Amino acid sequence: MTSRRYGSVRLAGRAAVLVLLACLVPIASQAQCNTQLAVLCVGNNGGQAAYSTANGFHMDGSNGSMASTVTQIGSLQGPNLGTLTLSTGAFTPFTGSGLAGSGSFADGTLTIVNTVAYSGFTGTLFTGAFTNVQWIALGKAGSFYQYELIGTLSGTFEGTTAVAGQTAQLYFNSLHPWTGTGAIQLASGSTGLVVPEPASMGLMGTGLLGMAFLVRKRTKN
Repeated sequence: MTSRRYGSVRLAGRAAVLVLLACLVPIASQAQCNTQLAVLCVGNNGGQAAYSTANGFHMDGSNGSMASTVTQIGSLQGPNLGTLTLSTGAFTPFTGSGLAGSGSFADGTLTIVNTVAYSGFTGTLFTGAFTNVQWIALGKAGSFYQYELIGTLSGTFEGTTAVAGQTAQLYFNSLHPWTGTGAIQLASGSTGLVVPEPASMGLMGTGLLGMAFLVRKRTKN
């Protein structure tokens, strides 16, 4: 029974990520991202996160954490284009497993700073609220226990334009089920920033909430 429940949670988590990544639109071309769907795709690699009840989940260089390196902004690619930092509030587990299992974080912030010019701009590319934050435990793959962090974004682009979007940070890897003690390593992440029609934004939020409900329901069962 335990293995069956575990398998259901893992499948639900993978389904959630597949749906989210479809929303973020893997970059086949900059034209597809910006002109057809008005989405700017930002990729990041590496970094490590830490957690404490006082500071929440954070990946910002404090308390043993490390910011993630931006490697792609639209069609611009490079080994180090800038940094992505994030933080959240307190964690609420879906089960009694704590951070070793799935759950949600209280709202936080996410900031992307580019040090290499994108369309002539360098500085704070995006900063804003990080909400509907879900922590998804996928179980063990090879030598590592894997986790994903997803959520919605709303804030400002290049300091002036109001934008919204989503982020999926995957995978956080740990040799043991992660309980929040010590840092956890991040493999990569993908962020999509868009200025949507109100209806589109509603669908975006509904989609994430639906995924969160699916994961939570599977976990409880």
